Amino acid sequence: MTDSRPEILELVRIAREAGEAILGIYNADFSVMEKEDRSPLTEADLASHRIIKQRLQELVPHVPVLSEESAVIPFEQRTHWKRYWLVDPLDGTKEFIKRNGEFTVNIALIEDGAAVMGVVHVPVSGATYFGSRDQGAFLKEGDKAPRAIHASATARPPYRVVGSRSHAGESLQRFLDKLGDHEIVPMGSSLKLCLVAEGKAVIY
Repeated sequence: MTDSRPEILELVRIAREAGEAILGIYNADFSVMEKEDRSPLTEADLASHRIIKQRLQELVPHVPVLSEESAVIPFEQRTHWKRYWLVDPLDGTKEFIKRNGEFTVNIALIEDGAAVMGVVHVPVSGATYFGSRDQGAFLKEGDKAPRAIHASATARPPYRVVGSRSHAGESLQRFLDKLGDHEIVPMGSSLKLCLVAEGKAVIY
């Protein structure tokens, strides 16, 4: 393939392949390592990273991949990138370790500092959120046909708020105290953003 923008459904296939590899480890015994910043790392993070990096390089060979599990790439080098893949091969590693299903595979194409297409796949449920700047946002659940989704156009109390399950802090509580009547929905990983995109929550 030439160095043109790939079809979004190709990214969906890659994310789902990575999700299958993650599930294979999730449903078995796995070990937990620790990165330099003391955050957890599992075999599933690394397996997903390897699949995504290989498939993206096969898809568009000349576009670099910046993954959370990549070797450190100096900022001086990255600052010149006009176009690159931004990847979190397993977002929500803490949720993965807790086995609560609230983790995702995230892939985005960045052009001139902005995301122009992206995929968020939820391995446990089989749901895949995807979209592009030109075509809008969609949700594909299992083998069903994709359906268009959109954020809520209006918001009335009680406001439905999604917040981090593993990283909630005092700042969130201060915000909620000022917000007024609301319902808080604890959620892990980028699923919070997906619920807002789908109109099931109005604030993250």
